[in-house]
Amino acid sequence: MKGLHIDLNDRLAFTKHLFLDNKLEYQRVISQITTFSNIEEVESFIQKMIKPEYDEWKGKEDYEKRFLEVLSKLFE
Repeated sequence: MKGLHIDLNDRLAFTKHLFLDNKLEYQRVISQITTFSNIEEVESFIQKMIKPEYDEWKGKEDYEKRFLEVLSKLFE
């Protein structure tokens, strides 16, 4: 597994749109994600633990898709 790099534009967009501008929550989630073994664990964690806290990311599907694309690179 290689390190996770999220560029500034993506990081700002994810924080604003997916985590309601809560930088600490975004950082906490990223820290947890880096401990997982595969993208399936990440997707399960997001579906069960994160999305319910943020109204299932309704209307944010494009950001969610990009977020998962970026995270999947961690496991390539």
